[in-house]
Amino acid sequence: MKYFSSLVVLLLILNSCDTKKTKTFSNDEVSIVPKPSEMVIAEGSYKFTKETKISVANDAQKPAAKYLSDLFKTAIGDSITIVNTKEDNGVIFSEDESLTREAYTLEVTPKKIVIKASDAAGYFYGVQTLRQLLPPSIETENSEEQNWLVPSISIKDGPRFAWRGMHMDFSRHFFSMDEVKTFLDYMALYKLNTYHMHLTDDQGWRIEVKKYPLLTEKGAWRVESSHDKACKELAKTDPSFTIDERHYHDRDGKKMYGGFFTQDDIKDIIAYAAERQIEVIPEIDMPGHFKSAIDNYPYLSCTGEAGWGELFSTPACLGKETTYDFTKNILSEIVDLFPSEYIHIGGDEVNIQSWKECPLCQKAIKDNHLKDEHELQSFFNREIEDFLKSKGKRMMGWDEIVEGGISDKTSMMWWRNWAPDMLTKAANNGNDIVMTPCFEYYFDAQHEVTPFAKVYNYEPIPEGFNQDQSKYILGVQANLWSEMIPNFKRLQYMAFPRLLALAETAWTSKEDKDHEDFEKRMLRQYDRLDALDIQYHIPSVTGFKDKVAFLDKATIDLQAPLKGMDIYYTTDGSVPSRDSKKYSGPFEISETATLNTIAYRGEIASDERTALIEKQTYMEPVGITPKTGSIKRWAGEKQFSVVDEVTLPKNASFTPVETIDFSGYDGKEQVSMVFKGYFYAAEDGLYEFATTSDDGSLLYIGKKMVVDNGGNHSAMEKNGMVALKKGWHPLIVKFHEATGGGTLKGWYTAPNSEKQVLEGAVIGE
Repeated sequence: MKYFSSLVVLLLILNSCDTKKTKTFSNDEVSIVPKPSEMVIAEGSYKFTKETKISVANDAQKPAAKYLSDLFKTAIGDSITIVNTKEDNGVIFSEDESLTREAYTLEVTPKKIVIKASDAAGYFYGVQTLRQLLPPSIETENSEEQNWLVPSISIKDGPRFAWRGMHMDFSRHFFSMDEVKTFLDYMALYKLNTYHMHLTDDQGWRIEVKKYPLLTEKGAWRVESSHDKACKELAKTDPSFTIDERHYHDRDGKKMYGGFFTQDDIKDIIAYAAERQIEVIPEIDMPGHFKSAIDNYPYLSCTGEAGWGELFSTPACLGKETTYDFTKNILSEIVDLFPSEYIHIGGDEVNIQSWKECPLCQKAIKDNHLKDEHELQSFFNREIEDFLKSKGKRMMGWDEIVEGGISDKTSMMWWRNWAPDMLTKAANNGNDIVMTPCFEYYFDAQHEVTPFAKVYNYEPIPEGFNQDQSKYILGVQANLWSEMIPNFKRLQYMAFPRLLALAETAWTSKEDKDHEDFEKRMLRQYDRLDALDIQYHIPSVTGFKDKVAFLDKATIDLQAPLKGMDIYYTTDGSVPSRDSKKYSGPFEISETATLNTIAYRGEIASDERTALIEKQTYMEPVGITPKTGSIKRWAGEKQFSVVDEVTLPKNASFTPVETIDFSGYDGKEQVSMVFKGYFYAAEDGLYEFATTSDDGSLLYIGKKMVVDNGGNHSAMEKNGMVALKKGWHPLIVKFHEATGGGTLKGWYTAPNSEKQVLEGAVIGE
């Protein structure tokens, strides 16, 4: 179809309407994320017509004006005219030097739209708010929208935090230039301003370094990895795990996965981001996670070979001068390429065992009067920090860099929830901190593990921080590690809608945040995500437990995860779809069944959810009276990899504890536990049990598994029900902590009672 003056044709249609009558919007019809500092809706609305012009007065206003004009060009085929003359109507950009950096005001009346700011970022964010006030169809090409109305409104707004970031990992699975730019557009819409590119790791080197061409000639390509195999296995039943075929190439007769950005590509990304007020931060991981470099320049390691330790790859040798030369040469090119204030060097998860065994590393420790290998890494960090400082840059790393000591000029990203002392140590040392906690802001975690509400409700200023310590919190960032994200649609699914929850925490003051209000605004934001063709996540149907027990019959009362969704279900174990039975109201089940549910919002489906609805008879108590108030615990380190494998050794040694938890093992990894004792049912009835654990846990009453919270995962609650006769019943809880976190708690709910912790008079040994 040919378009001739599409804007003129469309706006003539608009003008044919009665311009004297304009719609007045209600609060429920206005959805802005993140929530503005101040907002008042007035009567009437502004209508974009063929006469609409955008008026600018200085160069700082032009990028935002062009962005707005281009939105209409995408939607209707023609841009809106930008003029340098002062107008009395249309969209007017005006300077207000009293506004702080990134702040703006937006005034919309039926006659004009005025955006005020003191810098380019402020004008740009004013446009992003205006973008969200426009119909969602502004996001689509060749829109059929005929009412480009914006509510009359007064907004005064500015950000809480300076660092509002998102991270993408390109090493495990790669993403194209177009996908990077699309993601930057998403960030711009929600006023995120920092894009962290994780460009190197063991699995692939993704950025051109001219001095060391093998890094991309060889290091950017790999044969099938364990992550690839895992994705392929999952893709058999879930196509969203399909690996993007565009990143497979024939190299030397082998099908290899990979890709990298040339330096020109990076310049293009940086320029595109800058137009959207986003700063691009590169991460070149060192001295650990360096295998893709050592594979091709093996002299960098202590042994002259690349390899793996128990958990992590062998790092670069810090006793060799060649390591320092190599890393500085790489960073010289990175510094010249990226205009960002910060250069991220990673520094996490370093396997120090090779340094302990290396004579050169031990000599470096002795010659430089260092205490241990952690201080050796800090010695390396200080060398890199001084080098970056000489280039006009600041160093940033993950929170492990704090362990051996850092200068007050270095900034760190705190990711280990189980290492809160790193926060206090850094703040007291005067180090700026970006909060990127694993349990709340790792968006590669399953949505069930890190749900939307958990992201929204996280408070970045640590509890107990005083005013002086709090000033070192730069802001927040969420991370998308790509081990199990093999394509861009899967990345969208993992990022959204959690990205919006992060954005509101990053921008909106703590006092102005309101989860219930946020959920209401989100109902309209989903329409915008649809227009953007984003594959977002919708949680599963609620209204039932993971395992439901009943004696005669169970009444199932399903609830849709979002307002207006249609629910479909099966009770024969089959996969639910739109061809399944549509839910219309509560129903009864009188025999054991497997309930499967799904809900639809347009073409977007919720997570499927399965529950065993089990007809039971009462479990008889045992004829004993145990000592109450405690339960026995066995603990072992580095014996199992997952909770399902945990078995008690012969002659296991037990210790009495007062509750089911991880106490005494904080900070340790690969810890397994078994709790044995008894639970007291105060009356006949159906009892619900639950565990919250990081990683896996299993709860048994007698020989019956009641709670299956298995697998290795971040803190997550699972529950189940069982019918118990009054009296004491054997209780066993198995637990395994794999890689940090160590969260464990047991709960119960008696008939007609509230949820309570498993402790006190209801447990015994």
